[in-house]
Amino acid sequence: MKIQQRSLYYLLLAVSAILLFAHLGKLYVDIMEARNFVSAREMANDGHWIFTTMNNLPRYEKPPLPTWLSAWMGEIFSFRDIGALRFPAALSCFLLVIYFYKIVHFLSNNSRLAFISSMVLVTNFLVVYVGRRANWDIYSYSFMVIGMYYFILALKDIKTIPNYLVAGVLFGFSVLSKGPTGPYVLLVPFYLGYIILFGWPRWKEIRGIILCAIVTLLIGFSWYIYIYLADSETFLAIMEKEATARGNRDVKPFTRYLSFPVQTGVWILYSVIGLIFPMIKKRTEQPKIYMLFFYWTLFSLIFLSLIPSKKERYLFPMMVPLAATTGYYLYYLFLNFNLKKWELTLNKTIFTILGVVALAIAVGVYFLPLQIDIYTVLFSVCAFIAAIGLLYFIYKQNHFEKAFYSVVFLMVSTGIFGIPVLDTMLNSNKNFKSLSTFRSQVQKENTRMYSYAEYSPEVWFRYQEAIPEIKFEDPKTFPKEKVFYVAMNSNSNEFVKTLESLGKVTYIGTFDDNEEGSHSKNYSERKIHYVYKVVK
Repeated sequence: MKIQQRSLYYLLLAVSAILLFAHLGKLYVDIMEARNFVSAREMANDGHWIFTTMNNLPRYEKPPLPTWLSAWMGEIFSFRDIGALRFPAALSCFLLVIYFYKIVHFLSNNSRLAFISSMVLVTNFLVVYVGRRANWDIYSYSFMVIGMYYFILALKDIKTIPNYLVAGVLFGFSVLSKGPTGPYVLLVPFYLGYIILFGWPRWKEIRGIILCAIVTLLIGFSWYIYIYLADSETFLAIMEKEATARGNRDVKPFTRYLSFPVQTGVWILYSVIGLIFPMIKKRTEQPKIYMLFFYWTLFSLIFLSLIPSKKERYLFPMMVPLAATTGYYLYYLFLNFNLKKWELTLNKTIFTILGVVALAIAVGVYFLPLQIDIYTVLFSVCAFIAAIGLLYFIYKQNHFEKAFYSVVFLMVSTGIFGIPVLDTMLNSNKNFKSLSTFRSQVQKENTRMYSYAEYSPEVWFRYQEAIPEIKFEDPKTFPKEKVFYVAMNSNSNEFVKTLESLGKVTYIGTFDDNEEGSHSKNYSERKIHYVYKVVK
């Protein structure tokens, strides 16, 4: 039994490593990553480790812990090495999966249930997507989940004080990664469910929780307090701007997140079934532990929905307990050989749909507007094998667990062969011409590139050098060089005439840093720059 348990655990490690680390440098840098990477480069190059900057302007919107990690990787390897810069984020997600396994295993005392739930988590679309991206979210959630493991141990009277202290340190790191987001969407929903099922905390627990909270506050808000004391005017202005943006940007109705199952990808239908608590409670020997994960999921959804600003990636915290509720049903399914006819038909239908999807991938990949290469062929072959496996195990052997492994095989194949195919498909802009290609010319002339009415962190990252912003209301920002270049996101006559107040203006060219073509919804005017040469 222990050998089987160990084998499953090693399998989980292998699948997690492939999905989170394979081809980590593929897929272009998004705006959230670019902000982190630009700040990380300026940390290392200019020493801005505490007073964080982006394009040499104060960047206090987010705490610095994730940026520190990217900066260290950039110093060791290179700030052009996207895979290296993303590695700490992928490692954070990897550890999140492992500690989620530990949480489920500890609470349920069932290694197989923990394995199934963790495998559902790491093959979840949103988890793989966010886990491979070097944004602040994954660090916050990872530190929080790891901390929650020690917090749960403390609640169960295991090395109480040491575990509360460790949890407090990790919770503090979570706050130091993205403010109080982690505690709000992970810890509080979990503990509310815990109170409902196990009652109000005893005085001993209250003392431990207070100790944990003090450590969390001291570590988590240390940077905020220091920045406030040292640069209060700038800090308060940035915080006010950030609060306004969160209240007005991407505002969606309360019901927006009810479509959350879509984010689970291949587990969309089973994630819904796993939340039908009257049914699952009757099918498990641990109704209380199942309900703990159910309440955790429910409160997480409610708390996320209360925030006016809504984006799909914000649903990540909900995917954690949702993997456990889904795992409970799949565990029941794999052990039960006497399903009622309706339930047998339902599960056969779900896995058949997944088989058809795999078959569609196997065929459809050849119809993409891409040149067929080795990755395309291997991805197609693996998807075909997964499709045949799914249909064979369902209709020939009536074995749902083997069908489950076929889905895992499809996801692993996507990680190994599908990501390079997707990367090629996304880099489809035939007019791609990066502003960074002009940097050598600027350096050759011993001058500098400036910006005006422009905001593009992705381009700043690729340029590998700060592009100072000219603000005509602030003469201190005017270039000191007699000859310099200016990049703008618009070539309107109004902007050009404004530039002419600085000197003689000559149009140099247009640079398009959009990886995707103009047909894509991700094509952005923000990544297009019109460059002018100015001679005073």
